Amino acid sequence: MPSRGGSTNASALIRVAIQSFTFTAATEADGFDGYRALYASGADVALTDAPFNAHVEAHRFGRMNVFERALSGVEHRRDRTRVRRDGFDHFTLQYLRSGTFYGGALDAERRLTPGDIILFDLTRPQRTRLDAARTVTVSLARELVEAAAPDAGRYHGQILPEAVSGLLGDLMGSLARRAAAATPETAASTARALTELLAGALGQIKPDDEAAGALIADLRRRRAEAFIEARLHDPGLDVMTVARGAALSRSALYRLFEPTGGVAQHILARRLERLSAALRNPAEGRSITTLTFDHGFASESHCSRAFRGTFGLPPGRYRAEMRHPRAGSRGEPLPGESAASLMSAWSRGLT
Repeated sequence: MPSRGGSTNASALIRVAIQSFTFTAATEADGFDGYRALYASGADVALTDAPFNAHVEAHRFGRMNVFERALSGVEHRRDRTRVRRDGFDHFTLQYLRSGTFYGGALDAERRLTPGDIILFDLTRPQRTRLDAARTVTVSLARELVEAAAPDAGRYHGQILPEAVSGLLGDLMGSLARRAAAATPETAASTARALTELLAGALGQIKPDDEAAGALIADLRRRRAEAFIEARLHDPGLDVMTVARGAALSRSALYRLFEPTGGVAQHILARRLERLSAALRNPAEGRSITTLTFDHGFASESHCSRAFRGTFGLPPGRYRAEMRHPRAGSRGEPLPGESAASLMSAWSRGLT
């Protein structure tokens, strides 16, 4: 759901330091655009029907990030396109202290009750929706989690059992309260304790068949996508070629790509994304015609129509606009953008 027209002003406050920052916005009008910018590197953020407000306190400790948040009226979504684009490769634990929180694998969300903890694998699609919610989120590098719980990815989107989530939640809450005073040594030992407790929790639940099946499907799709990426320049790339290269039947391949419009649409979208990146690159000197064929398009006219349909401009005008933007077209930085650069760097630092 898009913003309902509020402007951004100075009441969206940011305090930035080397290892921490705070973001606060009291209403949609004074801060939603800044909040959306804050999370732009890792999620598509939308408003819900509830009144919006946000307060985020964030701390970084090497291979672990800690966030204490009070949020209302927001939804965070990571679909397959977003997952593929940002390349995040870590886990998050989200602990609900109070309020309303729906979350889980995309289109399989469940309502958490206060005290619940949910595990997310950032390499897989997910969605959360929060209203008047207070949460603690801990992001952990994959190697930390999998050293204690090698199969953690199988539990993506699952709520941890109540019998063990209490102790884990206490530790997460304590870490958030004392984050400003924590040393690197204590943070490292806390991270190890968190992963050991998580491993114990996962040992008490059985990953459901649906989650395991989704993981297998995700791995197969990644294999097909890798084959496609290596051959995007080939205009003869088609469904049969991909199916053979990924060792999948045509029907299995169709099912994997059906949620995003099909195999042909994925190939076209990736060619357009690569072409747009080349057109934005000031060091790229090839002509539009050469770039068209070098990116696997069979004709310049087909490429131009598809490019205009996606980006709103033909390739030549797009290149000119991106390399020589009109004065003032970029505007002033939104509140949240400086903190957003930190948020993105922190998340990528876990990969």
